[in-house]
Amino acid sequence: MAPRKHVTLKLQDKLEVIKLINKGTSYSAISRQFGIGVSTISDIKKNKEKLEKFVSETENGPGKRKTLKQPENPNVESAVFMWFIQQRRLHVPVSGEMLCEKARSFHRQFSKNNHAFNACKGWLDNFKKRHGIRRLKISGEKLSSKEDSIKPFQEEFEQLVIQKKFKAEQIYNADESGLFWRMLPDHTLVSSTEKAAPGRKIMKERVTFMPCANATGNHKLRLLVVGKAHKPRAFKSVTLPVYYRGQKNAWVTRDLFLDWFNTEFVPSVRRHLSSINFPMEAVLLLDNCPGHPSVEELRSEDGKIFAMFLPPNTTARIQPMDQNVIQNIKLNYRKTLLTNILADEENGNDLVVALKKINLKDVVFNLANCWLSVSSHLIKMSWKNLSPHLVAVNETTEVQEGSIIFTPLLVKLTPNTVISEDEIQQWASGGCDEEIQHQEILTDDEIIQTVTKEDIEKEEDEEFLPPSKVSASEATKALTTAIEWAEQNVESCEEVMLLRRLRDKAFNHQIGASVQKKINQYFK
Repeated sequence: MAPRKHVTLKLQDKLEVIKLINKGTSYSAISRQFGIGVSTISDIKKNKEKLEKFVSETENGPGKRKTLKQPENPNVESAVFMWFIQQRRLHVPVSGEMLCEKARSFHRQFSKNNHAFNACKGWLDNFKKRHGIRRLKISGEKLSSKEDSIKPFQEEFEQLVIQKKFKAEQIYNADESGLFWRMLPDHTLVSSTEKAAPGRKIMKERVTFMPCANATGNHKLRLLVVGKAHKPRAFKSVTLPVYYRGQKNAWVTRDLFLDWFNTEFVPSVRRHLSSINFPMEAVLLLDNCPGHPSVEELRSEDGKIFAMFLPPNTTARIQPMDQNVIQNIKLNYRKTLLTNILADEENGNDLVVALKKINLKDVVFNLANCWLSVSSHLIKMSWKNLSPHLVAVNETTEVQEGSIIFTPLLVKLTPNTVISEDEIQQWASGGCDEEIQHQEILTDDEIIQTVTKEDIEKEEDEEFLPPSKVSASEATKALTTAIEWAEQNVESCEEVMLLRRLRDKAFNHQIGASVQKKINQYFK
């Protein structure tokens, strides 16, 4: 028998091996499929976290890379790549020579002995391969909205719906948005002249979240939430209500999005369509964000669930999630943030301390609740600009999203500060998130500081204040009070019953803590 030929897998193939292992495929079957030994498969499994973390930080996946070998100047490359991604997200064209010049500039700042660094064509080619950069030129991108491309796309979309015989249940949309989750209106923490006031830094903690739902609003997937830490300490022993992933800049990268599409979107859509006896076919409409994979990659194995891109720079006009859905999530989140601070009797008067007590676990649970509160009617209305006839909506029906009034809460929070209604509205609706996101583009010095930080996880955990342990008896007493309050205020039967179940569970823990002695123990 001839010896097996040595095979070196690409990183992309190694990720496929990991997926097969997770599905329960036998090592022998994987060995035959890829032509590698069982010991190699074990080594790939051991390096799972390193592989996934490395690929998540590339722009367009690992490309043809086969190893995780570090470049000669890892800090320079990390800084250049971070600078490149920032320019890409601002739709700024970047040439190869610009990248080389930036690499030389960063090297001069990193290098203490100041020896020459020749960022030649060979370095540029290797840099692009290492970071999965397929092309530098951004074709067809303009910052102004392309009004003339909307009508042709609508016609193309309608043809797809007719051709595939799609119903609204089979048509989905998803869109990302940044959220500065500790941010209050400027004047609550600092006056316009005190730009370096204490507490200002903690306002800039950011996550990216992405709602996704079908056109009827009957199927809302779990929110995708991306934070900077891969395994925040606040998540310890907690089952999350969102699909959380970590990325050092809290960005949705190509590989991260592809992972969400294959492991969350496709299975969830199939379960929903199966539950209503619909064909296993669906389309996901997306904008042309640089973090999104190609149309060819965003396709299920059988090709029946796939993506379709909106024309460039038409998001504000026709993308459904951008028609008050994301804004509504942010409005509710801001209200919840204020409520959490005011409800903290111990630290409510010290804004900085109260904000520090709010951690990523609070954020993802609050965001999940806010997404849950978005009505199907609002989601249906959001499709009106793109496809008016897709979903039948009663135009005269008002969207009952609850009255979200911020002024009394902010007045109670900072009674001696005057905040204008415009500032409150901009903060509440999330307009300040996009504004700060553009203002918060890192300078070269800030990029260097970020690259040389040892561990994002440690940095975030330093701010994590673990809560004091609540005993079962304290929980029982608090829930009993909550039940009395709910009944006196005629809250819904479902909510009262939930409180009662939680109270009973806490009481069972309480009596379980004091184990009853056996009778023979009294006669020893």
